[in-house]
Amino acid sequence: MHHIRWTACLLIVLPLGARGLGAQRPDDASSYAGTQVSHGITLQAAITLALRHNPDMMIARSLVDSARSEHRIARALPNPTLFGNPNTPYQYGISIPLDVSPARVYRSRSTAVGVQAVEADRADVGRQTTLAVARAFFDVLLTRERERLATERRDQVRRLLAADSLRVRTGDLPRQNLARSEVEMARSDADVARSEVDFQLARTSLRGLIGTPHDDTSFAVLGTLDYRRLDPPPDSLLAIAFSHRPDLVASAYRVTQSRVAERSAAALNVPVPVLSFVRQYTAPFESGHYYSLGLSFELPSVNLHGGERARAAAGAEIAAAVHQRVEVQLDRDVNASLAQFRIQRTLVERFEAGLLSRVDASVEAARYAYSRGATSLLDVLDAVRSQQDVRTDYYTALHDYWVSAFALNAAVGTDVFNLAGSSR
Repeated sequence: MHHIRWTACLLIVLPLGARGLGAQRPDDASSYAGTQVSHGITLQAAITLALRHNPDMMIARSLVDSARSEHRIARALPNPTLFGNPNTPYQYGISIPLDVSPARVYRSRSTAVGVQAVEADRADVGRQTTLAVARAFFDVLLTRERERLATERRDQVRRLLAADSLRVRTGDLPRQNLARSEVEMARSDADVARSEVDFQLARTSLRGLIGTPHDDTSFAVLGTLDYRRLDPPPDSLLAIAFSHRPDLVASAYRVTQSRVAERSAAALNVPVPVLSFVRQYTAPFESGHYYSLGLSFELPSVNLHGGERARAAAGAEIAAAVHQRVEVQLDRDVNASLAQFRIQRTLVERFEAGLLSRVDASVEAARYAYSRGATSLLDVLDAVRSQQDVRTDYYTALHDYWVSAFALNAAVGTDVFNLAGSSR
């Protein structure tokens, strides 16, 4: 019977030594900051593809093109008007607005600032897209590790069930004791099935973000949840954010644009003169010439454009309020992201400082006690389950650590940490 206990112990222990926490699988040859290769995609490559093909980025680029077209329309000169009079005497002529008024200047300036605002919007979409892709990428890595841990635990439970079955056949264990092993086997199978579904869903989310929504069996994510200490710069992150955060830059441009729009609305009361030239052949005009020059303009007597001025003033108030709201949100984002990053870094370093080794030591102690007959096999199983739970918590903490680093980059609006070599 003693050799049966040793056999059961080996069936459980062998898979534990086959892989350490820092071991790499063949498809983990590239770290999270690597480059795309033929058989998979890295974080840097995923971000690059998303900035090109993500639907939100495509819409943002189209909006920039639209704003540039609006600027061209505002700067365009009016077309002349040709007319002819077939009555006697026959006349023909041409007229053209002399659009050199202040309204044209302010209109052109307003649309130019609008282009800058929309370009800042595009940069802000890139900021948010980068964070979303990083989160989805690390979600895939986390679900992959959870699937691996669930599979390892299922294999251990299967070996335990085989060992218990052997002990039942030799009369060393009552048959009713197999019930616990069978229940653990069913739970392990369910955990593996759930982890496989979670992994596939995470891959689907990542494909959608990078612009490849269709399923691709060759789509593989290259990277590992390895720890590397990151330290924020000593400079004030709030000061950096107020200088670089694209949504704040966009709101500032819109404040400027709304003020220019106010001046443009006030300039509508300055009429645009229309110059005309008329020519006839049958008889001269009273001046003795066969041509005549004319000048006309709109007289602002009935419509003083009060509605346009009021609308522009309201728009300026809205733009100022939005800018103030973005400033408050920026302050909150930076402080919250920095606090979250520091919390996650502390948690990971506690795992790295010996917590994992102590848990492994407790499993070794349970195995040794079982080999001496001082404890039951179920106690060993509980120790193994605790080890798997701690490993899952460790990988979750690593996932949250890297996501919080990207979130801090996004909150500041620039690369506080040079994480993936991506430029936004």
